[in-house]
Amino acid sequence: MKRKAVDEALEEAKIIGVRNILALRGDPPRDDEYRLDTKDGQEEKEVEQNNEKFVWAIDLVRYIRRKYGDFFCIGVATYPEGHADESHPVEQSYERDLPYLIEKVEAGAEFLITQFFFDVNTYLRFEKMLREHESGVFQYIPIIPGLLPIQNYPLLRRTAKLAHCRIPSGLLEMLEPIKADDEHVKTKGVDALCDMIREIQAIKSDKPRGFHFYTLNLEKVVGLILENCGLIPPLRPYLCDQDPSAIDGSAMELNGIRDTSSDRPNGLPQLRKPPDLPT
Repeated sequence: MKRKAVDEALEEAKIIGVRNILALRGDPPRDDEYRLDTKDGQEEKEVEQNNEKFVWAIDLVRYIRRKYGDFFCIGVATYPEGHADESHPVEQSYERDLPYLIEKVEAGAEFLITQFFFDVNTYLRFEKMLREHESGVFQYIPIIPGLLPIQNYPLLRRTAKLAHCRIPSGLLEMLEPIKADDEHVKTKGVDALCDMIREIQAIKSDKPRGFHFYTLNLEKVVGLILENCGLIPPLRPYLCDQDPSAIDGSAMELNGIRDTSSDRPNGLPQLRKPPDLPT
């Protein structure tokens, strides 16, 4: 993506009060997708500056932090099973990815969202490794597990293959006999994801727990998972009567987890509260 497109997206986010940005490299766009309209007589230097490309996620992290300071809270991706960049990746492992992840955090990333996984033990080993890493950069940073709701059997197999994500044999054995029945697969998939969430929640941690769902624009199953796992707490009456602008976010509680930014060095990290918008 080129600089002008990045600037436009960030400025629009700032105007409407979006302060939390997930910085991803993504798939390289076609050159004509972000082609710039130039006026006659435009200086060559300006064209070159606007055509600056962001090749890696760290380029985007550095640019956002340099231009906007601490206004945005920047997140980046991480991969419990290692990043796969080709059809048949060689040496896919989180150990190989680790130096790049450290660079992104040191450049200004403040939270991590993982690639989806289906083996909870794989995720827990990965999180433990990050928390205990000798660099210390992951000690306090929020690590948000990525979860892929199971919509149907072919989509599960295809998506997992593209991401090079291992599906535990027990899950496949459960779904194989009913793979032709999408509704049955969906129901069993909700149960499987809820089991994963409860298993992660059962691990004691002094860090706030959150989950990121890869909806694939199919939100119904996500709603069922949230409801069955009790991930959406009831709205407390005293908050209904309180002026939202009076809630500063310095201490919030969700599902019994208290997140107090002042308990951490430098109050870091914490997601940003949107500013009051002009009326």
